[in-house]
Amino acid sequence: MGADVDVVRGIAYSPRRVVDNKQLAERDRGRMRLSEFYLPTLRENPAEAQVVSHRLMLRAGMIRQSSAGIYTWLPLGLRVLRNIERIVREEQDAAGCHEMLMPTIQSAELWRESGRYEAYGPEMLRIRDRHDREMLYGPTNEELITEIVRGTIKSYKQLPKLLYHIQWKFRDEIRPRFGVMRGREFLMKDAYSFDLDRAGAIHAYNKMFLSYLRTFQRMGLKAILMRADTGPIGGDLSHEFVIVADTVESEIAYHRDFERMDWVAGDIDFRGDLQPIVDAFTAKYSATDQQRDLEAEARSAARW
Repeated sequence: MGADVDVVRGIAYSPRRVVDNKQLAERDRGRMRLSEFYLPTLRENPAEAQVVSHRLMLRAGMIRQSSAGIYTWLPLGLRVLRNIERIVREEQDAAGCHEMLMPTIQSAELWRESGRYEAYGPEMLRIRDRHDREMLYGPTNEELITEIVRGTIKSYKQLPKLLYHIQWKFRDEIRPRFGVMRGREFLMKDAYSFDLDRAGAIHAYNKMFLSYLRTFQRMGLKAILMRADTGPIGGDLSHEFVIVADTVESEIAYHRDFERMDWVAGDIDFRGDLQPIVDAFTAKYSATDQQRDLEAEARSAARW
């Protein structure tokens, strides 16, 4: 009775807890000692870091700047980035979106066909290969995904299709700042839908609308949705999701109910009618500096 005793070493142990080296290796698989981990931290705040998030990411050894607006993701930062990707993928898959992967380098001919090669402006990085063919580092993928789908979809019966990928993009920002928040090279999830009619396109849009809200909340972020300009992407329906923070470039006004909304609780039937759910969010007042309705805000404040 009691514990067995290893007389040679003078160690008491329970037979049920004896493990061999193979079991120990299996238990410790995936673990790493901090002394073995590559974590180049900084003692002082870097002079170029203007916002708290940028300073902390540099000091914690998550990223290192390679050039203006371009960063290396170090092991700790890459783990965080992979976790973000995982959440994005889970929510995109739940909405019925199918993942693919398109290249970063695209042919200029596709962009000339759409009329956006010259219109996109200096943000696009244009290059030539050794055969003097004009190429570009994709800032977005509408042209390429359309070329792929039009060559493979042969019947209206194959629609609708909702596709996405997670890929590195490059946009030559005139003044990159705030670390990875406003960089020139960045990892982006972009999704594209191909539908039979406008109603189908709006349904696909609503899927992404709710998927984004769920994604932000799962990351612990409270996103305030705003009507947005479609910009060079085109289209007539667009929203942007604004995160309230102390470091800002502009001010916004929004209904206080946004802070109490919960988008994760309960399952969403993405095959069903999503418009009533979307309408419940978009009916609330929110506006950027340029679009604020001060009279409406005053009336709302008076009611409260």
